[in-house]
Amino acid sequence: GKNTSITLMVALEVPHEELVKRLLNRGKESGRADDQNVEVIENRIRVYHRETAPVIRYYEAQKKFFPINGVGSIDEIFQRLCDVIDQHK
Repeated sequence: GKNTSITLMVALEVPHEELVKRLLNRGKESGRADDQNVEVIENRIRVYHRETAPVIRYYEAQKKFFPINGVGSIDEIFQRLCDVIDQHK
């Protein structure tokens, strides 16, 4: 509801080159045209930084933001995410 407060914000942190590579691979597998165009992907990343970075700074200032290393196997990343969530229950 409207009275829900955010106690934790997480974001998977992945190097720029890895993000582009992953999205290009997703485009090959999914057939999504927007994931097959490097220019579109680069723009999407720019928009993310422009629109999301202020939100991250806001929650960082409240000590509610926790970056998660988004590199590794799905199981490794999932475990990191679970660990952060479990520490903040």
